[in-house]
Amino acid sequence: MMMDLPLFPLNTVIFPGWPMPLHIFEPRYKEMVRYCVEEQQPFGIVLIEEGEAEFDTAVAPHQVGCTVAITQLERTEDGRLYIMTIGQERFRIHRLKRDKPYLVGEVEMLDFEKEDKKVLKTAVADLRPLVIDYFSALAQVDDDAEIDASQIPSDPEELSYLAAAILQVSLETKQSMLGARKASNLLKYLTGVYKRELRLIPRHDMGTFSAN
Repeated sequence: MMMDLPLFPLNTVIFPGWPMPLHIFEPRYKEMVRYCVEEQQPFGIVLIEEGEAEFDTAVAPHQVGCTVAITQLERTEDGRLYIMTIGQERFRIHRLKRDKPYLVGEVEMLDFEKEDKKVLKTAVADLRPLVIDYFSALAQVDDDAEIDASQIPSDPEELSYLAAAILQVSLETKQSMLGARKASNLLKYLTGVYKRELRLIPRHDMGTFSAN
């Protein structure tokens, strides 16, 4: 089903379930936020393909983005807005509309294709221990990165989004992951990336970190 969605083109990629703080100062985006708050409607964050993030009315975004809900809003005395958002659903843009101060897309929500549950279960079993090990490795150099293994999801979609969001890779790579059609393909790709990343992280010998 198609719907009109206000768009916020940025030099970032956000995944469902991931928080994103934003500083809103351009009049057109303050108007967009006001509309979304009044109508209790999300807006979409999309990675810029061509153009600039600020004051560029001709900016062109990538086709796939993520809707976000506004969870907190703070107004400053000079009219700027500080908002906290949370990623919700992936979408694909079919048509851009430029009849408002801000960009609007005619979009449809983007779901993963239906797959065999056994295939997904195997892909999750391969990736999840690597994500836990990744957090364990990071915790050795950053106490804030420490996480309880039970907090790492076992749901294929949730795990793939978390694993993709925390990786320090290029925006183009993250955009490609956001547009994945099959969860199993994304999980398998992430498994390969995490194996490479873990080999690059310098770690002290602290024993084996088990997901069990």
